[in-house]
Amino acid sequence: MSQVEGPPWYATHPDGKLWLGGVPDRLLRHSGLKCRGIVLNSALKPGVVFRTYRSQLTEPAYVVKVLDLSTEELPIYERLLRDIHCPANHTLPCEILRSEDHPLLIMPLLGDLLPFISIVTTSLSQGIEYLHKLHIAHLDFCEGNTLVAYPEDAACHNTVVVNRVYIIDFDTARQFALGPGSQRAITLPETQVAPPDGSTRFDPYSWDVYCLGRLFEQLLKAHYRNIGESPWLLRQYIKWLIGKERGCSGVCKCRPSATAARRILVVLGWVSPLIEAFSRVAQFFFRSHSTRPPTRL
Repeated sequence: MSQVEGPPWYATHPDGKLWLGGVPDRLLRHSGLKCRGIVLNSALKPGVVFRTYRSQLTEPAYVVKVLDLSTEELPIYERLLRDIHCPANHTLPCEILRSEDHPLLIMPLLGDLLPFISIVTTSLSQGIEYLHKLHIAHLDFCEGNTLVAYPEDAACHNTVVVNRVYIIDFDTARQFALGPGSQRAITLPETQVAPPDGSTRFDPYSWDVYCLGRLFEQLLKAHYRNIGESPWLLRQYIKWLIGKERGCSGVCKCRPSATAARRILVVLGWVSPLIEAFSRVAQFFFRSHSTRPPTRL
């Protein structure tokens, strides 16, 4: 058990003023980080998450998180890392550093999701489904808590796979005795996604699916911003995930389970190209007939 209060662990300027972008001395002097050659350069989340500086793409970059022992993040990571090689487990491979007086989480620094829209949707629904099968709800699922490994990342970190999508940050996540379809609503923690209609209580598994839908909506808009309108089927699928909130106090019926969401997405992956192909044929047919001169009787 940690003997040091925290997080947050804030850095200070020489004059004693708070330095939100800095790294505290206790991390700069940390023997476990030093022996791994990890020198933190700045804060990603002041007092909690810090990163190293990467001078070139061939150089590995790391993120170090000060774990909050008042949350379930440490035991959840311990569970997930035991089965890290499971294909459905999209937890970012990381190391729990237990040296000195407080546990730290060391992770590779990876890229964002946007260039990988086609890979992201199936991978994230699979990752959420995997957590739910373990009766774990993330509860703060959003773009900021998802990453993807670029080729240069995989070249530097042999624990990650090129183009694989990863889920991070389990500090507000919770473990439950009951699984999807049985767990009743709980009071939501502070989240980055705004709950619909100002609701404060949600089936935790249903909340993850709602957040999944909102993330897909965000990624789809960004991807098609300069291309045109996104496919109708994908828009309807996202509406299905988001659902129409009815304020369920018990098991939520407003949206599908993560398992149903993944299965339908797999079907859409097969059906959507066919529907789009038929649509193009139909458009060509009607265009050609609308420009044909009238038949003389």
